[in-house]
Amino acid sequence: MKTDEFLLMLYPAVWLWITFSGVCVSKKRVSPDFLRLEQSKMIRAWACLGIILHHLVQQVSVYGMYGKGPVTVLNYCGILFTSLFFFFSGYGLLINYMSRPDYLEGFLQKRLPSVLIPFWVINALGICLNRFVYGIRSTPSETVSDLTGFTLINSNGWFIIEIVILYLLFWALFTLIPNRNAALAILCASMLIIIRYAFFREHDPAGAKSHWFRGEWWYNSTITFIFGLLFARFRDRLTAFFTKHYAASAAVSAVLFAVTFLLSIYTVDHYGYYSGYDIIGAAKYRPAFITLCAQSAACLSFTAFVVLLNMRIILRSKALQYLAGITTELFLIHGYFVNRVFGGIRMPDPLRFGVVIICSIAFTALISPVVRRITDSVTSYLSPRPVSFETLEYLAAVRKKEKRLKIIRALLLCFAAGGVLTLIWLNFGRHLIAGQEYDHEMKTLRSSSIGDEVFFGHFETDPSRPGTERLPWLVIDRNDNKVCLITRQGIAGSSYHRKHMAVSWENSNLREMLRDKRFTAIFSRYEAESLIPAEGDLMTLLTPKQAESLFSSDKDRELSITPAAQLQGTNINTMSKHHEWDMKGYRSSWWWLRGEGEEITAPIVTTDGTISLSEKTVNKPGGAVRPVIWVDLGQ
Repeated sequence: MKTDEFLLMLYPAVWLWITFSGVCVSKKRVSPDFLRLEQSKMIRAWACLGIILHHLVQQVSVYGMYGKGPVTVLNYCGILFTSLFFFFSGYGLLINYMSRPDYLEGFLQKRLPSVLIPFWVINALGICLNRFVYGIRSTPSETVSDLTGFTLINSNGWFIIEIVILYLLFWALFTLIPNRNAALAILCASMLIIIRYAFFREHDPAGAKSHWFRGEWWYNSTITFIFGLLFARFRDRLTAFFTKHYAASAAVSAVLFAVTFLLSIYTVDHYGYYSGYDIIGAAKYRPAFITLCAQSAACLSFTAFVVLLNMRIILRSKALQYLAGITTELFLIHGYFVNRVFGGIRMPDPLRFGVVIICSIAFTALISPVVRRITDSVTSYLSPRPVSFETLEYLAAVRKKEKRLKIIRALLLCFAAGGVLTLIWLNFGRHLIAGQEYDHEMKTLRSSSIGDEVFFGHFETDPSRPGTERLPWLVIDRNDNKVCLITRQGIAGSSYHRKHMAVSWENSNLREMLRDKRFTAIFSRYEAESLIPAEGDLMTLLTPKQAESLFSSDKDRELSITPAAQLQGTNINTMSKHHEWDMKGYRSSWWWLRGEGEEITAPIVTTDGTISLSEKTVNKPGGAVRPVIWVDLGQ
């Protein structure tokens, strides 16, 4: 084991030591603290630390592409920790409803501020970070959208949006439907509909901001919310059964978790949520559905295993008790430190882990009291103490409540109007801007010469900026009324083909990737209509012969990559190579060319700009991708 890999192992070791420090085993058959609020909060705090480690491992291993020793397995564990949040949310809602007859009175006034106030405050901090640290300006409408969560400037905020939706569903169904079992059945069915809807929404096509119901994180751990509801509904029966057969139940759940977790890793690596995009019809979603089933099973078995452990094991960790009070804020804040603050700074992996974790917890501890005070003030304002019917204070409270209702209705009307205007803008305004931008691009292309740099389309090139950036290209060929463009930099990284096998360009995963929404979304409707297909593809790569003839020297073929591509794990030459790029902090990367046969290797341009036909096997990860397009100038 390498030194860095050994040092990285210290973090999960400390995490487990913190968790089990002071732990005790109940002498009773069922712990008196079993699934009580304090224990539930501590388990969520433990899961929050696991999520931070998961995101850090994703970053340093590039989503498991590069092995970082045993900690690499945490790359696959994020959904397990998130499933605990969903389970305890569902369990807590129903167990309180069944034990407290007045639970729904003032439910929204108490529940929604507890998650929305931290969400909005931390969104505001993210906006300030972008504006005053990184100098990123946003329009007033973009600022309001980011602040309220209509667009997610903080990608971790997806959980808050989803949990608010679930709170609203729970409140509406159990308020309107007197039969508890019927309301529960409809709520569970609604959850399955949400999972299905989010599944077919797929991923955001481009951009740094997340949108509602986009990405597998919206549905691959959500099933445990239903598990939490059902466990609360049948708690007495389930507890009695597990108590009677505890040893067998614990053993079975442990084995079941191990099997389903390994199966989920296998399906993510061999099927995944993206591999069916070149398939037409329902079969397109088959790999993603297989992955979803495996991951859902892993989440359910993991949650069951944790619940069974909590029947006998009582957590007493002082650290977890403290973190339990700031879990929501820590969950939302750590993403800024993982990606925005330290994401672009080079440092050893063990140091990165320590810096991110310490800064995340320290900053959360600093702002959490402020967030809690605001939350308590808002909750107190929305839920005033009841007064007697006979007093004038009651009448004043009624008038005050009516006034608040008018304000709430006005705010809802403003939000509705804003939503309508936003939809109008999304459907018409962006097309107007895209048309103007396209006219300017075409004017520049018509007057361009070979070797000129031009802009065409938008792509994520700089993660420090929200949204996508205009994509620069080089003019490398002109022919009658059309022009050939190649991206100025490597804009992504990939293997030529995922499997170690002889493959042609036509059947390669890299060609499939260039036909994916992530790359076709580079172009607006106007730009896409002007593209000329080359051998059936709107976007392709150069062949070795083209790379030889269209560039005048090896030096011209040397390639730098975008910051986004570098963060994704695209190769970059860090060896001591002395030329003028070094003075600017750049390093060259090798990039893929289009093969002309069925081979186990694929052609590349090396870091020195030379062309090599058989240096890299097709499954070599991290090769820079430099797309080529032909544009019709329309003359």
